[in-house]
Amino acid sequence: MKAVDPLSPTLWDAFRRKDVKATPEEGVRQSTLRHLVLEYGYPDEVISVEKSFKVGDQEKRFDIAAFHEGQLILVVECKANSVKLGTKAADQWMRYNLTLQAPFGVVTNGKDWKIFTADGKNVAKIPHFKSFAS
Repeated sequence: MKAVDPLSPTLWDAFRRKDVKATPEEGVRQSTLRHLVLEYGYPDEVISVEKSFKVGDQEKRFDIAAFHEGQLILVVECKANSVKLGTKAADQWMRYNLTLQAPFGVVTNGKDWKIFTADGKNVAKIPHFKSFAS
């Protein structure tokens, strides 16, 4: 059994199947994962959390990605709830998506949500997982 540091609180991440440090960004990530599953119908098994990818020669990580039949359909960038969602956050997602090529993207701080298509157009809400099956 591992020792738990009481000064370093953790959250259980069911997707990564481990305790993770309870940072403000992690709280937003965990809340967003629940939204994707419970409100938008994304099955657990199509979701990937904090995976690395390359942008040019730099190693980057996405916060959340979802797949349908092996194809990337959604990439989510989570920010701490104290971070205002301006153009910088959206630009980060667009840079990542030049490599990833997801048709939809989300940037959220848990309070505000910016949802985009691959070409940068804003959309009102995250597409339900069922919309990819048709």
